[in-house]
Amino acid sequence: MKRMHRWRVEPTELIESTEELYNPGRGWYQIHTFDTGTYRTPEEMRSSLHETDALVLLLIRIPAGGEALNEEEMDWTHCILKTFSDAGKDILLRFVYDLEGKGLENEPDRFAIVERHFQQLAELMRAQAQLIFVYQGILVGSWGEMHTSRYLSPRYMRRLASIFREGTGGRIYHSVRKPVQWRQLFVGEDWERAAQIAKTGLYNDGILASETDLGTFGNQSGEEAGWEQSWLPLEELDFEERLCRHAPQGGEVVYGEMTEKMSLEQIAGRLSRMNLSYLNRDHDKRVFEIWKKLRWEKEDVWQGMNGFDYIGRHLGYRFVVRQAVLKPKRKEMKLLLEIENIGFARMYEEAELLLEYEDTEGNTEIQRIETDVRNWNPGERVSLSQRLLPGAGSYFLAMRRCQDGRAVYFSNRQGEKGRLLLGKVTVC
Repeated sequence: MKRMHRWRVEPTELIESTEELYNPGRGWYQIHTFDTGTYRTPEEMRSSLHETDALVLLLIRIPAGGEALNEEEMDWTHCILKTFSDAGKDILLRFVYDLEGKGLENEPDRFAIVERHFQQLAELMRAQAQLIFVYQGILVGSWGEMHTSRYLSPRYMRRLASIFREGTGGRIYHSVRKPVQWRQLFVGEDWERAAQIAKTGLYNDGILASETDLGTFGNQSGEEAGWEQSWLPLEELDFEERLCRHAPQGGEVVYGEMTEKMSLEQIAGRLSRMNLSYLNRDHDKRVFEIWKKLRWEKEDVWQGMNGFDYIGRHLGYRFVVRQAVLKPKRKEMKLLLEIENIGFARMYEEAELLLEYEDTEGNTEIQRIETDVRNWNPGERVSLSQRLLPGAGSYFLAMRRCQDGRAVYFSNRQGEKGRLLLGKVTVC
């Protein structure tokens, strides 16, 4: 009589980790500024990189004088992008005419020149789309921040945004400075549908500086202001919360009247409502010194952590495996998973969730678990199941970003080699 296998499962105790995770598309960044007329070697460019940052913001000034950018300027721009990508950094990109706060003086005197330049840059970005996470702004304004320019009327903005979308083929996320500017781009459209398909988010360089985030928000209700004027802060935050489920938001915090008025729990709640994915680690250091003195007070694994580290580790997505149950039967096994996103935002890029089986001799098999991680909302848990053939050995969970295979780490202590041990199965 043939003896049937009986399987014994040794589950892993899943313990949440509070360590910083070097995951793509989220976290701290630093600004690196370039001028197309000034050459630097790749070694010089890499020398100032912060090793633990997954992101960089590149400000690249282009000349306003010529009718079109020349080949040398385009090649130099490509070199800059490739250097930072080769260093393992996801790129936040902003092309600018101005690096002095003098947008009106330093931009072209004819809109046709701006159009031509942006068409060339959009074509370049399309060829390098895999290197660029988010493009910020529409080229014009002081520091490219979409203020102090003659070309920021809704008509001009819609034309430049159209050039970007058509030129890049919709392959790169775009962000604008204010929610009202987003609405001006999509006025007359079904905004929920536009939010889902346009890949256009926000960048806010005045976070928590004042009640209005330095003019990011307004002082009228949405009903009073209409679609093309700024709304009250709480209404704009409601708008951002819905909009930025579909496209990233990041920026800078600034010292101001709000800095010392908020508890760490209030700050984290605000950044979570914004779906905040990334922050400038150099600005504003006065704010960060205050955050470092704050402590997380809730009774969880984060209790006692200082505010700067707590906020940094919750920027963007942060996935914790809460439960992993292996249920073997005679001919098949079922895996039940529960994963929580405790970060401030979603993951906006496609990734594969993988189950890795390693037998007792070290041979491995990999199965893909069907799910779209881009829909894992912050503050929510997702339940998944997977059927597989049982076997003696170890079972691991892994995640890889689709575009480059880069590992996405879970916030559990049991991680090894970019994968998380779920349990071991032996034969009785």
